[in-house]
Amino acid sequence: MKNKIYIDIKNNNRVAITEQGELAEFYVEKNSGQKLVGNIYKGKVVNVLPGMQAAFVNIGLEKNAYLYVGESMVDAEEITNSLPSVEFGFKVGDTIMVQIVKEQFGSKGVRITTDVTLPGRYTVYMPNSNYVGVSKKIEDEETRRRLTEAVEDLTASGRGGFVIRTAAATVSNDILRQEAIRLMNLYEDILGVYRATTQEVALIHQEDDLLMRVMRDMYNSDTEEIYISTTQSAEQILGRVSRFLSGNTDVIKFYNGMRDMFEEFMLNEDISNLLKRKVPLKNGAYLIIDRTEALTVIDVNTGRYVGENNLEETVFYTNMLAAETIAKQLRLRNIGGIIIVDFIDMDIEEHRTQVVEHLRQMLKLDRIKTTVVGITGLGLVELTRKKTRSMIDSVLLQPCPYCQGDSYVYSADYMTNIVKEGLRKYFSVYPQADAITLTVHPTVFGKLFSYREISPDEYDIWTSRRVYVVPDPSMHVEKYDIKDCGSGIVDIPDTAKLLY
Repeated sequence: MKNKIYIDIKNNNRVAITEQGELAEFYVEKNSGQKLVGNIYKGKVVNVLPGMQAAFVNIGLEKNAYLYVGESMVDAEEITNSLPSVEFGFKVGDTIMVQIVKEQFGSKGVRITTDVTLPGRYTVYMPNSNYVGVSKKIEDEETRRRLTEAVEDLTASGRGGFVIRTAAATVSNDILRQEAIRLMNLYEDILGVYRATTQEVALIHQEDDLLMRVMRDMYNSDTEEIYISTTQSAEQILGRVSRFLSGNTDVIKFYNGMRDMFEEFMLNEDISNLLKRKVPLKNGAYLIIDRTEALTVIDVNTGRYVGENNLEETVFYTNMLAAETIAKQLRLRNIGGIIIVDFIDMDIEEHRTQVVEHLRQMLKLDRIKTTVVGITGLGLVELTRKKTRSMIDSVLLQPCPYCQGDSYVYSADYMTNIVKEGLRKYFSVYPQADAITLTVHPTVFGKLFSYREISPDEYDIWTSRRVYVVPDPSMHVEKYDIKDCGSGIVDIPDTAKLLY
């Protein structure tokens, strides 16, 4: 599948990948934030939880990092060999080498592992292992055997093991070995820094920057063009990425236009759509995507699509489209963790099976491991997707300052009660006020004049004063403003109306 990669490291740290002209993946990093996943630290154990085989380690960040004995940068399900078990033998005060495997999410600190790994383009070096694993995506047995034999003698020396990545399927043994040896030497350098560092807590190796990670992990034989927007010179960029290109430097295109690169290539609208709850399907149906701290919920709705034959066929077709779109949205939004999908109810068992299988097949296009757990007793489909870096909305959005992140605001009906209570309090504090202006949002303005009933015991409170209500579109729907007009001539806008 032909793809293009767009990398912006000039104004922002953004990466977009298109497949067949459609946006397939998007990544963004905060310029001001540290890129932590993959970094290696010297840390100090500050708390041990033996019953959970876990510990908290100070690595110099605001929050202590969480270390679980089974954590690893390598996904055991992606390779044919099982990862070796790791014994938990730490105590408070120990200094250890650790690597960040997951960013901080919400109130939780970063996750770390002592099972340090160094990724290359074709291999992942594992200093604490002694075997060679091969990606399950390389299915040809002859290729698997050739690649394994190419690096097997390196593991025999007792200096660690390797996972051979999918990208290695088409490279020569020499290229594979060169990278493997380079990673082994890099680890020796890191180990030397760790041993020479006198501080108990220190960063000893920083993961590659955005450009290098993209070239290492995303560039492949299907990549037609890579557009780069940067302040660095062409010579600098080509010098940094040349080892990934195998002489094919023509694939690199430098963008130096005045407009934003993503705007120039008409990607911004698609990116903006990633922040919307509602995702349309091509038949008029739609998805609703809601995220909580614990999980993401996706609801499938038929919308305006009514089908052509019968209800069951309509529902089946909509669910099949939804399965494709859900797989794409998980990649695009970088949604991780637990995911629950509520497909439209289907009566035919074969249809349910086909929809779930179609979802599994579409998820194979994702570089991130996603597992379809199955269908619950309530008919919901459970998935889990490996979570390492932040989801798109957590980087591009911030909590609403008006609703404190609740995603809702008060209704106009409810606001009429709040406004009237505010008026009562105002009159109790300023009983001499004879005329006031009350500025509200236009929707609240309309509701105030729809519900003007006054209880008998409050009649004098309202009718003895002049309350001029002013609609203001710039006023937030949950806000209002009361001002005393004084005892002189009242100057009010033409849009104002007397409440009683």
